[in-house]
Amino acid sequence: MYWKKIIQSIYDRPLKHDVILKNSYRIDKCLGTGGYGIIYQCTDVKAQKRYVLKQLRPSKARRKKETERFLKEVELMKSFKHKQIPELFDSFTMGDQTFYVMELIDGINLEDWLFTQDEQFSELEALKLISQLLYILEYLHAHHIFHSDIRPPNIILMNNEVYLIDFGLAKKVSTENIDELKARRQDDFFDLGECLLFLLYSNFKEKTNRQRSWMEELTLSTETQILIKKLLGICEVYQDAQKIRRDLQQAIHTLNRLLR
Repeated sequence: MYWKKIIQSIYDRPLKHDVILKNSYRIDKCLGTGGYGIIYQCTDVKAQKRYVLKQLRPSKARRKKETERFLKEVELMKSFKHKQIPELFDSFTMGDQTFYVMELIDGINLEDWLFTQDEQFSELEALKLISQLLYILEYLHAHHIFHSDIRPPNIILMNNEVYLIDFGLAKKVSTENIDELKARRQDDFFDLGECLLFLLYSNFKEKTNRQRSWMEELTLSTETQILIKKLLGICEVYQDAQKIRRDLQQAIHTLNRLLR
């Protein structure tokens, strides 16, 4: 493991500021690194428009399997036509390095929103945000695509809109593979449930050192409790996103009625 980190530190140094790729994209800054990619903000020097550029980690690009995986991500991104998923504009290789360029969602991720901005979500606000996220899942699942990495750092908030990013682990599954379809669907639903809990805990104030479950710590409507239990597979699990939508709308309706 230590040797692996040394190799990565040698190969995976971010590109320097002002480097220009493909005679078009000037590196402005490195936004971060993930398991497979290095993310930059860049500017199209001709159009003077900002984008996000993703580079396959050079340490990964040395392996054919990882390059093929990255190219599959590119193909998935090309297929998306949804306003809450960044649009892909370009992809290219330079030497043995592979890149793609996508829309810049100039917002803040959900994790930073809560921890650096010290924001809090009421139960109703949390449900409404999850409702937006569910629209994206409904779109993906209708095309048999599963994100497999739905978590706060991959959820961007901008102008009261929710966006889902980082499709590095996403996969399109054949309709013939029933078991994998079911497993990946449940994984996305579980992640959705964990995101909802993450939001709800933003309002939680610890009153005891005794370890308790979320059902004991959070004061929630019955409808929201049932929704979370089904998403997490604690009781009857959801078979499709439409049933989640039904229960989510019911929970929102109940809270709206109580707040009148």
